[in-house]
Amino acid sequence: MGDDVRQHSVKHDDLRLARQFGALARGSEHAVRLDLCCFLIGRIIEPEFNQLAALVKLDELAEEVRGGGSPTPAEQVERLRQVLFEEHQFQGDTETYYDPANCCLHSALETGRGMPITLAVLMIEVARRAGLELHGVGAPFHFLVKYHDPDADSERFLDPFRGGREIDRDALSERLRANDRGAGPNPESFLASVTKRQILQRILTNLKGAAVRQRDYFAAITATDFLLALTPWSLEDRRDRGLLCYQTGQYIEALDDLQQYHEHSSGAPDADRVADFIERVRLRIAEESG
Repeated sequence: MGDDVRQHSVKHDDLRLARQFGALARGSEHAVRLDLCCFLIGRIIEPEFNQLAALVKLDELAEEVRGGGSPTPAEQVERLRQVLFEEHQFQGDTETYYDPANCCLHSALETGRGMPITLAVLMIEVARRAGLELHGVGAPFHFLVKYHDPDADSERFLDPFRGGREIDRDALSERLRANDRGAGPNPESFLASVTKRQILQRILTNLKGAAVRQRDYFAAITATDFLLALTPWSLEDRRDRGLLCYQTGQYIEALDDLQQYHEHSSGAPDADRVADFIERVRLRIAEESG
C-alpha cells in the first residue's frame, strides 16, 4: 500500500511540474524565461536541486562578464568565452555524452559539463544577464549559438561544445551543403535562429532519449509529459508516451495514449504495428482484471 501511495504521489508531482512548465513555456517569445524552464526540466532528473544557488551562479558569471567600460559586442562575446570556457572551464562532455544529467542546466553549472545545447543555453543566459543577445542555432551536427556583430554587419557563430570557438560562416555553410547532398531543405535554413520553445523541445527530446538508453522509463515518461505540455498536438510524443507507459506496467494509460495516436494517424507508416500493439495491451488489461 505504501508503494502505491508513493508512486501515485510521484506521478501527481510530475504532472504538476509538467503543467508549470507548459504555463512558463507557452508565453510570448520575449516573455519565456529559458533558465526557469530549463530548471523545471532539471527536476525530472534531480527533483531537490537548489534552484536559488543555480540562479545566483548565473548572476555571478554574468557579473564577471559585464566588467566596465563600453565594449563592443565582439569584445563582450570574447569576454563571455573567456569567463565560461577558460576561467571556469566549462566544456562538452565527450565521455558520458548521453548521461541524462548532461541535458540539465543546473547540472552543467555544478559540474562544468554538458551537451552542446545545454552549454548553448548557459551562454545565452549568462549573455542575457550581461546585456548581450545570443540566439540558438539548430545545426544538424550539434547545437550552436550566434550573435549579430554591428561593426562587421554580419552574423557570427560560436560552438559552445568546443570552448565557444568561432566558426567561419562560409566553412559552416559548406559543411552543411556537404552533409545535405542535395536532399532536404536549403542548408542555409539550419543557420536561422530557433525559438526558445524549439530549444526546450530539443532539450526534452534529448532527455527522453537519454533516459530510455538508461531504461529509466519513468523519467522518459515525465520528459514526454513536458513535451506534450509544450506541443499537445504531437501525435508522435503521444505514441511514445503510450509505449513507455506499457514498459512501466501502466496499461490503462498506455491504451489511452496509443488509441489516441491510432485514431488520428491512420495513414502513418506504423499504424498497423500500433494497432497490433493496442490489442496486446487490451489482452494485458483483461488478464490483470481476470
